[in-house]
Formats: sequence, C-alpha cells, structure tokens
Amino acid sequence: MSTRIPRTWYLVSGAAILVAVLLAGCTGTNYGPAPVTTQVTPTPAATTVVTTTTMAQTTAATTPPATTPPVMTTTEAPTTPSPPPAVAVTIQSFAFSPASVTVPKGTTVTWTNMDAVSHTIVNDGTSKFVIGQEFTSNPIGKGQTFSFTFNEAGTYPYHCSIHPSMKGTITVT
Repeated sequence: MSTRIPRTWYLVSGAAILVAVLLAGCTGTNYGPAPVTTQVTPTPAATTVVTTTTMAQTTAATTPPATTPPVMTTTEAPTTPSPPPAVAVTIQSFAFSPASVTVPKGTTVTWTNMDAVSHTIVNDGTSKFVIGQEFTSNPIGKGQTFSFTFNEAGTYPYHCSIHPSMKGTITVT
C-alpha cells in the first residue's frame, strides 16, 4: 500500500480547520460592550432618548414638551387689483381742464361744472364709437357733475353741445 495521502484529504482537512477557527470566534459569553444609553439635553421643542448598541442599531423615542409654543404663520391674502382711480375734469371759464386726459381701462371720469352757465359733455361723432362707450350728458348746471366709466381702449374726443368751441379728449389705454 502506498503511504501517500490523497489530495482530497488535504481539502477536507483544510475546510475542517477553517470551520473550527470560525466557530471558535463565535463561542464564549462575551457579547461586546453593554448597550450605551445616551440622553440628549432637553430642548424647548422636544426631549429625545437614544439607545445605541455596538451593532449600530438605534432606537429613538421623542416625547412632546409639556407645553407646545404656538406656531406663527404668515399668509398673505390674495391681492385683488384695485379699481383705477377716478379722474376729475373741471369745466371753468368755458373750457375743460385738463383738456386731454389719458386713463387706463375701467377708469371713471367725472366732469364738474364750475361756470355759472350750463354745459354738456358729448362724445364727438367723428370718433370710433365702441358699443356702450358713447356718452352724452344732459345740461349740467353750476356745481353739478357728470361721470362716465371707460371700459374700452380708444380715443374719445368730446365737446359741449351748447358751446361747440369747448373741446376735450379722453384717451383710454
């Protein structure tokens, strides 16, 4: 018989030694350091206790404070566009003042008669009329007013039908 050891015996022996070494590291009662309890200093918002082990397992518990401070929030109300300001035209000394006015759509123009005689405000027939944008006042006496709101862009020349030399223009953008 041959005294030679078969190659498989070496493989089996090496594997058995490797298993024995690995198992030797897993036996005993040493489980590593005891779990460490860390307590974080409480803050006004919350108290936190964290427990950690050497296996990097973390358990956290949060308890609310005895009183919760009110939460202040600021919200802005949606802004709605304000209507354009009213524009005043004075009728004095047989003239419109100012004679020409430029306003945005939606503006109300108010004419006030300061003369001792009556006047009218009449949209000229030469202007391009937009339906609903024609304006004609009845005669207005001293201290009386006539108002009109311009909702369409355009140029609106006007005059006094009693005194045709009195002219003015409203330009709406």
